[in-house]
Amino acid sequence: MSIIDFIRDRARFYNCPVCGRSLKGCEVQVLSHEDERFHLQVTCAQCQVTFVVVLAIQGGAVEEVESAVEALAPPVAAVEPISVDEILDLHLFLKGFQGTLTELIHQPDHSRG
Repeated sequence: MSIIDFIRDRARFYNCPVCGRSLKGCEVQVLSHEDERFHLQVTCAQCQVTFVVVLAIQGGAVEEVESAVEALAPPVAAVEPISVDEILDLHLFLKGFQGTLTELIHQPDHSRG
């Protein structure tokens, strides 16, 4: 049993901080981990609220958790940082934009060939 499966199994003993119902069947995703501390994103199966849990694990379980996290984490492509010019271009674009967020998101990007 992986640590994620173990956490999902143990979640039934805890209640959602919003709806108060059992977290049985919740979705659990590892956001990050450092040494024996894990940041988890938990989504309640009942009300669909998402919250972050900080979990501290002691002992030999850390190695098992780290192997489970490595298996779940998709590889991240190396990209260059956002430049100051790109930030200024975005600022100028948004300053003149008149529309909804949906319209903004669905606009075609003419700068990419």
